[in-house]
Amino acid sequence: MSTSVSIGFSQDPDPEEAVLKACVQVKNQLNSPDTDLIIIFASPQYAVPEIQAVITRILKPKHLVGSSTGGIILSNGVTNRGIALVGINSDEMLFGISAVKDLETQDMHYTGFDLARRAAQDLGSTHREVFLTFSEGIEKNSSPFIRGVREVLGVVFPVLGAISSDDFKYKKLSQFFQDQILQNAVVGLLMGGTFHLALGCRHGFKPLGRPRTVTKVDGYVLRTIDHKPAIEIYKHFLGPEAEGLKNISLNSYAAMYPLGFYQEESRQYLLRNIIDILQDGSIVCHEGIPQGAEVHLMISNKESCLDSAVQAAELVKASLADRPAKLVLVFESLARHKILGRSAFSEIQAIRNVLGNTTPIAGMCSYGEIGPFGKLDDIKNIYLHNESILMVAIS
Repeated sequence: MSTSVSIGFSQDPDPEEAVLKACVQVKNQLNSPDTDLIIIFASPQYAVPEIQAVITRILKPKHLVGSSTGGIILSNGVTNRGIALVGINSDEMLFGISAVKDLETQDMHYTGFDLARRAAQDLGSTHREVFLTFSEGIEKNSSPFIRGVREVLGVVFPVLGAISSDDFKYKKLSQFFQDQILQNAVVGLLMGGTFHLALGCRHGFKPLGRPRTVTKVDGYVLRTIDHKPAIEIYKHFLGPEAEGLKNISLNSYAAMYPLGFYQEESRQYLLRNIIDILQDGSIVCHEGIPQGAEVHLMISNKESCLDSAVQAAELVKASLADRPAKLVLVFESLARHKILGRSAFSEIQAIRNVLGNTTPIAGMCSYGEIGPFGKLDDIKNIYLHNESILMVAIS
């Protein structure tokens, strides 16, 4: 039994020419008339309908999913422009895929349930290993979505994924599903068969100052912290710089300073990006923070980001034991990429130093990462993370 993985990539300015070049790279390495699975990671300018016909003609994928991204992660670094194709042919892995559109009108609990149910039907009765999802629209209400998925697949089943991104513009976020390019949708990939799964997740942010209490919450809007407008926590630490947070929602500067609240079960801080600041000083977050929770302003730097990537890779390596990874998928916060800047290459190299320089790596910078804290042993609790790096290895 065997699994073959191939990664193709191009930055040709013409999207059709770029996807053609990427397809040829995948085709030459897999050397087969069709492809069991294609995963697409593309910057927004390459998410155009013309690419689908090229992929269908050359690779003939049985299953295709993917996402737009503000940063494509590859074995040799991270780039904000281009298209990457991950091709998998396997007689030991099977795949089921699904999609749900128009998420603004959907109940998130039912969306998760329906997405998992459809993917399970597509997969068939084989042994299930992991569910991956790419989405736009679940990030403000991810908890019921995850619960819905697990009602179908199991209460401790691995549910992992990433929120589609661009370069902090929110102008064109896309999800790929078969021959379609969707917006405001979620796609699912259920993987089954006989293979080993390993994962690691870390963020590297540290709390500033004493804890403060969330005293009023309205869904995912923090109204008051310590009975003061929520924005005051930023003014306390950032001073005049806090005014800059109001100018652009979910800008790269604001994402440098997430809020964090401590999770007793995992003994980790769960991070929340601020995506808007309202006139009354309330803060709109990715997903909510419970009323009564103690929160901190969190901060990181290049060194702690790099350290956390190495820690996540070491968790993966420990789980793999002596098995070589056939593919490592990396989902990383776009804000971490901004913090790292030119050191993003050093981060990928550090991961390769742990997992092996010949290990195929592909992935995306995201607006949120779905997974547990730590490793596969911690899979009981799945969260939407911000500012994290999540690695998923298949061997």
